[in-house]
Amino acid sequence: MRVTGSMQNMQLLRNLRNINESMTQGQNQLATGQRITRPSDDPIGVGYQMRYDTDLDRSDEFLNNAQTGTEILKTMDSLLQQASDVMKRARTLTLQAANGTYDTEQRKVISLEIKQLKEQLVTIGNSTYNGRFLFNGQKTDQAPYTIANAAAEPTDSGLFYLYVSPSVKVPVSITGEEIFGQAGTDNAFKVLDDLSAALDANNSAGISASLDKIDDSADRFSLGWAEIGARMNRFELMENRITSEQANLKEMRANVADVDVPTAITDLKMKEVVLQSALSTGARIMQTSLLDFLR
Repeated sequence: MRVTGSMQNMQLLRNLRNINESMTQGQNQLATGQRITRPSDDPIGVGYQMRYDTDLDRSDEFLNNAQTGTEILKTMDSLLQQASDVMKRARTLTLQAANGTYDTEQRKVISLEIKQLKEQLVTIGNSTYNGRFLFNGQKTDQAPYTIANAAAEPTDSGLFYLYVSPSVKVPVSITGEEIFGQAGTDNAFKVLDDLSAALDANNSAGISASLDKIDDSADRFSLGWAEIGARMNRFELMENRITSEQANLKEMRANVADVDVPTAITDLKMKEVVLQSALSTGARIMQTSLLDFLR
């Protein structure tokens, strides 16, 4: 088949267009840092990229849950320390009041402070994190205690969980009755109420009996601390695991979707050389064709 000048010119233009498109793609890759700028660049790679992006989005949620859980438990840990300090102060005052040298008026003064300690304990029991009550199970929108009836008010027994993987959830909340004791029994609030009443009545036996009950409340706080510590450790382990998984996912995604900058720069320079060669060759072809025409 005879190759005409017109056919040569058309082929030249096609080659130049292909080179320009390839250079534009390389420039886009360097500008965006992405090897895949459109699905047609690598249909199989796009599928992997989408899967890795989905997995990373989900792991971000789980990581956020683990971090949130840790912060909630840190808040609870601090609150238990405050509650423990309240009961320590109550114990100190009880030991003072149990001294036979204290008269009725002195014990009434101590009773006033015990009432204040009870109010402080109720405030601790009604503490929140981001507007959610911490010690009322799943009823996080309702305060578990009132000053008047804290000794008799049951808290919700449900637990609030946070997922740290598709199949793993960790409880965050602790019911108020786990920490402060069951309603209607010798919970921490009733202990302080009874102690205050004994002080007001100048009841030495009642005052002395409060010591063991205060110690029981302190023991419950210790158990709560242990549970909170165990959960914090679990969240920390899951956070480390998720972070490690994310690093692997990001590396796999980068291998599929990210551009290798040094290689991309080298390829672009080679394409520039090819373009210049094509333009030079095309110029000679067109010049020859023009001379043939003039002859």
